[in-house]
Parts: sequence; structure tokens; C-alpha cells
Amino acid sequence: MLNEHKNNVISIIKWFLLASAVGCVVGVLDAAFLKILDRAISFRNGIPLFYILLPFVLYGVALLGRKVAKRHTDYSTDAVINKINSYRSISFISIFKGFTLSIVTMVMGGSAGKEAPCADVGAGVSSILARWVRMSPQDQRKMMICGVSAGFAGVFGVPISGALFGLEVLWAGHIFYEVMFPALVAGITAFQVTSFLGVDYIYHPLHFVPVFSEQFFLKMIIAGMFFGLISILFIEITKFTRVLFRYIALKTRLFWACVTGGLLLVAVGYFISPLYLGLGMPGIESVLGGAAPESPFGFLYKMITTSVTFAAGGIGGVVTPIFFVGAQAGAMLADFLRVDSATLAALGLVAVLAGTANTPLSASIMAIELFGADIAPYATVACVISFLVTGQQSIYPSQRISLEGGKTGDAPDASSSNYDTPLRPAKIPYRKTMFKQAFKKMVKHLIPNPKGFDDEK
Repeated sequence: MLNEHKNNVISIIKWFLLASAVGCVVGVLDAAFLKILDRAISFRNGIPLFYILLPFVLYGVALLGRKVAKRHTDYSTDAVINKINSYRSISFISIFKGFTLSIVTMVMGGSAGKEAPCADVGAGVSSILARWVRMSPQDQRKMMICGVSAGFAGVFGVPISGALFGLEVLWAGHIFYEVMFPALVAGITAFQVTSFLGVDYIYHPLHFVPVFSEQFFLKMIIAGMFFGLISILFIEITKFTRVLFRYIALKTRLFWACVTGGLLLVAVGYFISPLYLGLGMPGIESVLGGAAPESPFGFLYKMITTSVTFAAGGIGGVVTPIFFVGAQAGAMLADFLRVDSATLAALGLVAVLAGTANTPLSASIMAIELFGADIAPYATVACVISFLVTGQQSIYPSQRISLEGGKTGDAPDASSSNYDTPLRPAKIPYRKTMFKQAFKKMVKHLIPNPKGFDDEK
């Protein structure tokens, strides 16, 4: 008994030191990435029609990402999830690709987010450190999870929810409690380091004391259902666009797929608004400040530009576009529900994240970290309902699901053989059936279930 407690204390000290080291290293790299990105965007904003070269930029990014060092393509959050779930490490070349090519994509107008490079850098650096000290595969995996948590916490300034996101996003329906302590230490450390280095974050405390009533609570339930449908729409548009552009690349060449996507993005920027290109932070900050959205279809434009960017070869994260979609959709819904616009924009930001990424717990805590404690009960309700409405859909194809058939499945066992086996996505149908299969699948998920919620989760 005494030996068991002694081993637990030693393990806590060990992982505290390791996680602190990971948080410091990832925090410095996060700060460097964010400062380079901010300066590049500031310089770009002074250039009119900065997005005009997107067709050729996307082709160049696709060539460098996919054709150069073909084995090293783990520069997206989904790829990191797949690597962690299959106990495989991330190479330095993948880290370098994710760090540099994502900056090029976002600065030149591609609609992408900034969290994937930081999560990829965090997981990659952690795996390299773990190999240097010759850790076991299980401990290497823990280190990579700490790196993802530190990267997410440092990039958005949310140490608690950022750490939990790294645990929750790997396996929907299960949280790896054995990694929670080092993940929290890594996330908090990374946040403190990035803050010390002068990184600014979005904080919009909502100074309101809502009067609880059945009518207001019903509005929050309706909002949660709406955000769940928005999540499904985003996921299905992303899937359909990926199949469509893969079809174009197979029928013609990669060049024409990239050019087609780039021209669509240029058309959106020129004829609609450049607000829906690039990182999109002004579109998030404006509606969180209470301003009306520039267009009632702003969330739909962002879905399209984000999906096209990734399908046409762009590199980056998807969480920042999810924030944009959720905030814009919430601000649009506020007019119909007659609720404060900033409040629903904040709820939409976290609820759409909960639905698309299957992370209701971390999204609920993120609402507290970004918008204050007053919004907590309403954000939790909206996040959970959005999560339930989404069903087993996910913006990350490599994410695993622990809940099937409406019943709670057994928690994944790290020692089991099926846990080590990577989840392989279904093969893409051959050319002639691509459109038919993709269209049927999209329609199936977009038409509401007459029985109500999808009870498979």
C-alpha cells in the first residue's frame, strides 16, 4: 500500500516536470507563430486585392505539402489525432510544413485557422522529446497529448478548456483521465508563457445578468438545436467539397483543382466580401461586440470558403473558422429569438465547436474562460444540445466514437489491441459514383430525423 502511494507521488512529480517542459517549449513556439502570423497579416492588409493570387498560391502550397517529402503530411489536426490514436510519432518535416505553409495559406487569403499548426507543433515537438529520452509508446502518446493541449491552450488563451480539448477530441464519448493532470499542467504553462511573451487574446466578458424564465430557457434550447444543425451543415459541406475537388483532380490534374478553388475564393472576396477569407478574426470580434453581421448568410459563406480552401490544397486549422461560423450564425439568430446579439454570438461560437468537434465539455468551459461565468449555464445547455443533434458526425474523420446504437460503450483500453489500430476512413468511391454517393450522403444528414434527435450518440 505504501509503495503504491510512493509510486503515485513519483509519477506526479515526473509528469509535472515533463508537462512543464512541454508547456514552455510549445508556449515559445506558439508565441513565435502567432507573432509572425499577426505581422504578416498586418502587412497584407495594406495591399488591395491581396487574395488575387490565391489560385497559384494554393497550387504551390499543395505541391509543397503533398508532393515534397510525401511521407511527411501530418500537418492538420485530423492527422495529429490519427497519429496519437495509432501510437505513431510526428516528423520534424511535418512540423515545419504545418508551421510555414499554414501561414502562407492564411496570409494570402485562404480560409483556415491557426490552431492546427500550433497543435501539430506541440504534438511533434513532444514526440521528439519523448524519443530523445526513450520513453515507452504509452508515455510518448501521453507526451503528444500534452503537446496538443499546450498548443491549443496557447493559441487561444484558454488554459483549462484547451487542455481538456486535447483529451476530448481524440475519442468522442471518452476522456483520458490518466493524462488529465499533465495535460492541464502543459496547457496552463503554455498559456503563461505566451502571455508573458506578449500574445494578445480575445476576451469578451458579457456583463449581463439574464432573468431566468421558461421562455428564455426554451430559447436557449432552440438555439442549441439550431447550432447543431449548423454543425451538421458545416461537416457535410466539408465532406462534399472534398469529394468534389478530388474528383476534379482525378479527371484533370491537381493544378486545375487548385486553380478552380482559388478562383472561387477570389470571386467570394471580390463580389461578396474579403471578410470571409483569411483568418476571419474581424468577423468574430465584431459580432461578439454586439454589431450586426455584415450578411445574414455570412456563416454560410465562411463554410464554403473554408471547405474550398482545404479541398483545393490549403493548409491550416478548422477551429477558427468554426468560431466564425458559430458567432455569425448566433448573431443572425438573435433577431429571430429577440435575444442580445452578443450573447447568442458567444453561445454560437462554443456550441458549433461542441457540435462539429464532439467536445461539449471543453466548449462549455471555454465559454466561461472567454465570456465570463454568467454565461455558463446557457452555454452548457447549448453545447450539449448541439452535441446531441450532431449525432456521430465530426469535422475530424480520424476521431473515434465510443458511443454506438444509443448505448454507452466500454471505455477504450490503452492496452487493448483494437485501441492501437488506427481508424481508417472509408474509401472514396470510383469516379463515376463520387457525385451520386456524396450527394446522397449529404442529403441523408441534412434532412432532419422525423423521430427527433439522432440517438446514436
